[in-house]
Amino acid sequence: MKRIIAALIICLLLTGCWDQLQLKKLLFVDVVGIDYEGDSNQLDVHYVVSSLRNAHQGGGDPSNLYLHSTGSNLYDSVAKINKKMPGVLSVLETRLYLISAKFAKDQPLNHLNVTSQFLSNPLYAYLAVYDGDLSELLARKKIREQTISNYLVSLIDDEKKRGNIPSQKMLHYLLGGTEFINDFALNRFEPHENSVRLAGAALFRDGKYTGVNLNDDETLLANLMDGAPGKMQLFIGKAAANNYSILVQKARRDYDIIHDANGLREIDITLKLEVKFVEEGLEIHNRASQLAKLEAEIGADITAKASGVIATLQKVNCDYLQLGHEVAAFHPKLYQRISWREQYPKLKIKPVVKIKILNSGILE
Repeated sequence: MKRIIAALIICLLLTGCWDQLQLKKLLFVDVVGIDYEGDSNQLDVHYVVSSLRNAHQGGGDPSNLYLHSTGSNLYDSVAKINKKMPGVLSVLETRLYLISAKFAKDQPLNHLNVTSQFLSNPLYAYLAVYDGDLSELLARKKIREQTISNYLVSLIDDEKKRGNIPSQKMLHYLLGGTEFINDFALNRFEPHENSVRLAGAALFRDGKYTGVNLNDDETLLANLMDGAPGKMQLFIGKAAANNYSILVQKARRDYDIIHDANGLREIDITLKLEVKFVEEGLEIHNRASQLAKLEAEIGADITAKASGVIATLQKVNCDYLQLGHEVAAFHPKLYQRISWREQYPKLKIKPVVKIKILNSGILE
């Protein structure tokens, strides 16, 4: 029995050595940037390969290698890189696909669909828009002492954990499989000073970038109306004559589809937020009535902002909240009778934000 166990251990060790030799040949692409080359239909593709310098047991110094190629599609671009660079590009560990604003306006998902055909496809990579020069950004080695790939991905990771932005993975767009997925919003990067920052979300209609964006606050609010949970999201505003700062503890969103024999009349979106105040020492003499008044005033302020978000979405005919999907799912006969794309921009969509203050003790 001992001999059998020893033989199995030796086999496992031998297999590990063979795999290690193969891994040394792979170039693990961390970030892929995609644009058009000039005015042509050729893709201008940028690859950021992550590696360790001075590697040793337990770590090393993270480093990025920047590669660039053109091609009629991603497969063609990768093939050209493999011919002029020792090693083999692998997208097994790719964490971010970054597309230019120009590329985003021309059905980008049609080009990205090819990634699902790679043997080890990056379906869990983020997808985002960069409104700047991709080659200049991705060729940089570091930003604020971080590699460019770690910096970009960390920005998305951190804001996603806070619940401020939507989480867009390649898996969602490549395997969605329905007509409704063609309207969406992608997180947007932009140049800032000598760095780069997240700047709201880019709105897409029928798979094409509309050129219209939501700012940071609008993206946060749209994300909550889309069903995101409360994760200490910060709202700052003015209720009546008082400034307020609140942190969301819990969020619940409900849709009410109102229709009659004549068709779809209205969609109400109710967003209930349980919040805590950031400020302390507010002077309120009649606590019960004053608290209710303050909740109503804050709710009215955020409702007005939510109405602005809805107005922007309807103006560019982008059904980011997938309201059409809600109508089709719960009222299929009603949905079949209407032309959603034509009705959506003119439809009455009424958001209402209701606030419940949890730490009312600070009002005493």
